[in-house]
Amino acid sequence: MVKAVLAKVIENRPEDAVAFLADYFENFGDKPNKISQAHQQLVLTHHSRPAFEGNVRAAYDILSQFRVSKSLQGLNGVAYTELLQLICSGFPEDVKEKLMKKIGCRDNEVVPFNVFRAAIFTCFVLQDYIKQAEQLFHALDIQKTGTADKVLCETTLNQLFLAVSSSEHGIDTKTVLDAAYSLGPDRLYLALNKAVVSPARGSRGTTTCDEFVISAVDSFLLKVCPLT
Repeated sequence: MVKAVLAKVIENRPEDAVAFLADYFENFGDKPNKISQAHQQLVLTHHSRPAFEGNVRAAYDILSQFRVSKSLQGLNGVAYTELLQLICSGFPEDVKEKLMKKIGCRDNEVVPFNVFRAAIFTCFVLQDYIKQAEQLFHALDIQKTGTADKVLCETTLNQLFLAVSSSEHGIDTKTVLDAAYSLGPDRLYLALNKAVVSPARGSRGTTTCDEFVISAVDSFLLKVCPLT
């Protein structure tokens, strides 16, 4: 077991090896079931690092020990869904519901690795995307009241939508996130500056962070193809 843990440290190269080992052993001792073990593999490192690919395969192998039928063993839809729900536990409920419509499957289905991999990457990339959307909202919430000018929010969301939509058709979700990160500051500044002097500003009300995030996620999900 010690050799396996040390191999994980070498493979994932965490910034804080001591904290990494502490989390690993804590999770291993307190959460012995397969769903938690698979989830533990997936959170060992960020999805952008090369080691994540191996962790996805390790998680899939753990869950493939389930029995789909009397004569068939593999990853079934129940375990697949439970893992995705665990990964997305911090998402707003509306976001989780919309996401599962894209990447969910029936309980009795056998989930192949390519579908599993695509779903896992989608969840973790969306996790980063949501954080980025929240940061954008907080930048617009100038008075720090938990709400922001609706016109400014709609302008920013429109620019985000254009950035995501301009990415190539049929690409994976990581490229969608890259497109959002590359949202041009000059173009965004000009759009916001125009919105500030717009006669409509001040008569449109405000937007909450949840409303802003859900609208941003809608742009993301437009690029996610149903997996099953």
